[in-house]
Amino acid sequence: MNVEEAITSRYSARLFKKDQPIAEADLKKIVKLAQSAPSWVDSQPWKVYIATGNTLNKVKRQHVMNVKSGVESTPDWETTHRDQWAAFPRENMRVHNEDTAKFWEDPRLADITRLELETNLFDAAAICYLTIPKDSNMWSAYDLGGFGQTLMLAAKGMGIDSIPAYEIVRFPNSVREIMEIPEQEWVAMGIALGYTDAVTKANDYRAHRVPEDEILTIKD
Repeated sequence: MNVEEAITSRYSARLFKKDQPIAEADLKKIVKLAQSAPSWVDSQPWKVYIATGNTLNKVKRQHVMNVKSGVESTPDWETTHRDQWAAFPRENMRVHNEDTAKFWEDPRLADITRLELETNLFDAAAICYLTIPKDSNMWSAYDLGGFGQTLMLAAKGMGIDSIPAYEIVRFPNSVREIMEIPEQEWVAMGIALGYTDAVTKANDYRAHRVPEDEILTIKD
């Protein structure tokens, strides 16, 4: 798979195959490739904690327990309501919400819900928790985004799908305890990895993309 194919074919998968783990050697290769991402003065502020096997099962059980018990979401990075975003991204979110609402009206999805997928952490085969030091600045947050995208493209190039999701980092205290992540690090983002369940309709959704003419300015 070339770079263009990896970029255009990558999407956020919402349900992975339960019975298909990812080899540890593949996970290590994905992270090694992601380390090619650029960063401010090569600061490379990121760290990666990956849950698989028994540890992942523990993470999933605790997540389900937190959701069903009504534990308050306390992500390390504050979330904001859509109304608090700038006008341009707010409009894109409106389109996304309308598109997903329509998508989930499909009768072929009657036996599954978005909440169920999220609560079960998408049946991921592995979960990557990306962190940066709490005394980082905004440039490190930018660098972490580049690292995360590179990680997902590396995975796609190896036939492994992904989804970055707020749901994965809703309960950082539980994650820190299970994954032994130092308190001095922000649990900034979680990326679920796995092999897509091609049977379910839940993986058919493709997000709208703004036409490039609306975001691009070239001055000659």
